[in-house]
Amino acid sequence: MSNKVLVLGGGMIGSVIARDLAADPALLVTVADARAEVAGELARRFALDTRVADLSRRHVVSDLASGFDLVVGALPGDLGLASLEAVLEAGRSCCDVSFLPEDPRRLDALAKQRQVLAVYDCGVAPGLSNLLAARTVAELERPERLLIYVGGLPVERHQPFEYKAGFSPSDVIEEYVRPARVVEAGRLVTHEALSEIEPLEFPGVGTLEAFLTDGLRSLADTLPVPDMREKTLRYPGHAALMRAFREAGLFGRQPVEIGGVAVRPLDLTTKLLFPLWRFEEGEADLTALRIVVEGIAAGKRLRVVWDMLDRHDPETGLRSMSRTTAFVTSAMTRLLLAGAAEGVHGVLPPEGLAARPGVVDRVLGDLAARRVHVVRREEPL
Repeated sequence: MSNKVLVLGGGMIGSVIARDLAADPALLVTVADARAEVAGELARRFALDTRVADLSRRHVVSDLASGFDLVVGALPGDLGLASLEAVLEAGRSCCDVSFLPEDPRRLDALAKQRQVLAVYDCGVAPGLSNLLAARTVAELERPERLLIYVGGLPVERHQPFEYKAGFSPSDVIEEYVRPARVVEAGRLVTHEALSEIEPLEFPGVGTLEAFLTDGLRSLADTLPVPDMREKTLRYPGHAALMRAFREAGLFGRQPVEIGGVAVRPLDLTTKLLFPLWRFEEGEADLTALRIVVEGIAAGKRLRVVWDMLDRHDPETGLRSMSRTTAFVTSAMTRLLLAGAAEGVHGVLPPEGLAARPGVVDRVLGDLAARRVHVVRREEPL
C-alpha cells in the first residue's frame, strides 16, 4: 500500500523534495502551493500531482493535511509555525525544513496529544549538522567545543554582492538581522549577526569568510558542549556590505513614510535586491559545510571534522543548495515513513533522533546515493 505525502510549498526546496520522493513508486506525492503558475509548472514538467491553496490560512492547511499520511513543510519561515500547528491539529506527522523564527517545541504538547511527531530544521545546517554533531559529541568522553560553518554560494563571483540566494529570500535577510545565540563557558549568550568575521580555507573553493548567524538553534540546549558557535560562509567582503545595509535601516520592518505612503524598508530592499540575487538558468552554485567537534576521547584530546562540498548537478539541472537541503529532508521523511521513530511523539529537532539505530547512517547513505558526499577525519590536538 502506498504512502500519501503532502509537500507544503513548491519553491526552490519544496519542488526538489517532491521530485525526490516521487521517484519512489511506493509514495504518492502531492505539492501544494499558493501560486497557480508554480503548481502548473511542476505538474507540466515533472508530472507531479499539485494543489493550488492559500497556505497562509490554517484551516486550509489542516484540511489538506488530513488527507495524507505524512506532511513535509517547505514554506518560508514566516509561515512555518502556523502551518506546522495546523498539520499537528489535523493529527498528522510532519518533517519540516522551514527556517522558523520561533521555537517549534512550543507545539510539543499538541503533538503528543495528537500522538504524532514533527521533526523540524531538516535541512543542511540546521539539519544534517545537528545529526553529525550529536553523533560525534556522543562518542566523546568530554566534549569541549563545537563549530559549524555553512554556506551556499555561486561558483562564479560577481561584484558587488558576490552572492546569489539559493533559498527563500526573506530567510536570507533573517540570517543577517536575527541575533546569533552561541554558548560560551556553558552559558547561552547572544551576539550581533554578521559579527566575529574570520577567514576560512575550504579545499576546492579557497578563502571564504565566516560570520556569526543564529544557526545553532536547538543545539544550544540539547548538546552538553560548553562552547558552541555556528557561522555562515560567504566570499570575503559580503558581511561588511550586509552590515552597511543593516545599519542604514534597509532591513527594517517598521514602516517609513515616503511621499505620503507607508513603506517597510525590508519590503523595498527585497523588491530591489533579490532580482539581482536570483540565479540564472543553469548557473552553477556550491554548498560548503564543515562541522568541527573537539574534546576528550580515550583520555586524549581529539578533533573530529566533517566536510561536505557539493556543486550544481548539470545532469539534473538542480542547484547544490536545493539538492543538499532537499535530500536531507526527503531522507528524514523516508525514515519517518519507514518507522524509524515509531512510538516517538512530540516536536523534535533532528538530533533528537540521532541516537536511534541507523538514522544517521541512512541519511548519509541517501545523500551518497545522490552524489552528495560527507567526509570525516580525525586529528589529535
